[in-house]
Amino acid sequence: MINATGLRWILTVLFVLPALYALWLAVTPDRSVPSRVGHLLHSVMGAAMAAMAWPWGMDLPITPQVVLFSAGAVWFAATAAFRSPATDPLRARLLASVPHVVMMLAMAWMAAVMNGSAMSSGGSGAGHHDMAGMDMSGPDALGTMSLTGAGEQWTAALLALALTVLGLLWLAQAFDRGRVVTPSARGTVVPADDAAAEPACHSAMAVGMAVMFVLLL
Repeated sequence: MINATGLRWILTVLFVLPALYALWLAVTPDRSVPSRVGHLLHSVMGAAMAAMAWPWGMDLPITPQVVLFSAGAVWFAATAAFRSPATDPLRARLLASVPHVVMMLAMAWMAAVMNGSAMSSGGSGAGHHDMAGMDMSGPDALGTMSLTGAGEQWTAALLALALTVLGLLWLAQAFDRGRVVTPSARGTVVPADDAAAEPACHSAMAVGMAVMFVLLL
């Protein structure tokens, strides 16, 4: 999907590192089943987005991705709605789930617009897919394809904007958590925990996804 080698590697790192961290959280002991499933979904999404940055990623099956990430959006909304009321009010739980639902739906939509693809018959787009509703870009473009329908372009732009905002909010949250310190036994202060890592990873993945959507415009 991406022609520029440098940008391709940058986005790959932005997706792979959070995916590996999410996978580590998913297998860490003493976590609830909803937490494990949520982290696993983010790990798979990061891996899928990293694959989309490379030409071979366009050969991955599309329908399973749409089904999986659509189900992931439902999962985050459902677990927020049915979590124990003793933790947080229902409204607060649902609001907290919105960013994860948006990311899952954005991923499902991106995979869906690539559905119905066929191999290109030749030209500079050889080896890539010629998507319905998409133009294959020339070798000098950052992306290998762009959306042609006005509705799809507006959707991609709105998703890019939403993901950028989410990424900045998560980044601010990571900085806030990173500043939390506790006194040590020697009288110095140390970071309270690694709570900043999770929102930082979410931020990286959201910003990377926003870049991918911009490249579709």
